[in-house]
Amino acid sequence: MNVRAYDEIDPLEAFRLSLLAFGSAWDAAKIRRVRASDRRYFSDFALYAEERGRVLAQVVPLRFSVRLSTGVEEVGGLAGVCSHPSVWGRGYARRLMDAVHDRFRELGFRISTLTTSRNIRGYGVYAKMGYVDLAPFWSGVRPVTQRLLPGGYRLRKATKADLPAMHSLYRSHTRRMLGWTERDPEQLVWALVKDPDYLSKYRIVTRDGQRLGYLRTRPGDAVTMEEVIAREGRDFRAAVVSMESRLRRGIATVNWITADADVSSFRGLGYTVDGPVPDATMALSLTNKLRTADLPRLFGGTSGRFVQYSTDDF
Repeated sequence: MNVRAYDEIDPLEAFRLSLLAFGSAWDAAKIRRVRASDRRYFSDFALYAEERGRVLAQVVPLRFSVRLSTGVEEVGGLAGVCSHPSVWGRGYARRLMDAVHDRFRELGFRISTLTTSRNIRGYGVYAKMGYVDLAPFWSGVRPVTQRLLPGGYRLRKATKADLPAMHSLYRSHTRRMLGWTERDPEQLVWALVKDPDYLSKYRIVTRDGQRLGYLRTRPGDAVTMEEVIAREGRDFRAAVVSMESRLRRGIATVNWITADADVSSFRGLGYTVDGPVPDATMALSLTNKLRTADLPRLFGGTSGRFVQYSTDDF
């Protein structure tokens, strides 16, 4: 098995592999835009397992900062992990992941991370490699009943002009949390390069014209809210109630709740928070000086301070 970079293979082969594995894929033009704009990606974008001229597996390495109980640290991330269905179970993806782990070690990274689902075969592969879950993810539901809209508040669609304020609100909301709290100020800009319609998921909460919070919504996927961000409790409530009022009737849902503070906020608003859901973020120590078993504690998973919102999914 040979390890090849994206520029060393036929882009069409990479497209075919992703389409088989995920049902969607990025073409060469989109990958060029991402490589030119998003600092989380490496210069060679992705690594591939090649054998006898066939591209059989893919891993997209990333780099970003997280906040641990020991301080802010740059870690590796694995995205787009897949193998051709004809070679499932033959270790191609695992060997390619090992090659990426070696690259992370060369860069001085102590930790490799990934997001996945416990409902797919890859989860078992990652667990056998030593990866552990960092924290549970929860969801919440609440029957929508008549609630008075909070006076003076307004909920509107987000625009590019809102991005700096959204980042400031996010930093304030996550200041006491651990995990994915070190979001780059340009991350939403990078997301718009990949998907020009990306901001359609976001709503801004204002009062007297001042931005006080924001949230994500995906009603087409039965997700009323996720990543509800506000500086104060009353602004958090205003965001939630404003979204509920748009339903008029039915069931309001919230997805990807991780931190205990967010669990408490939603329960205080009458939501039944249940789970964990199948989504998982996993991590592996790349050095003998750090035990993988200690990672849930370092990321805040055992203390309820772990946070990862959908914007930071990878």
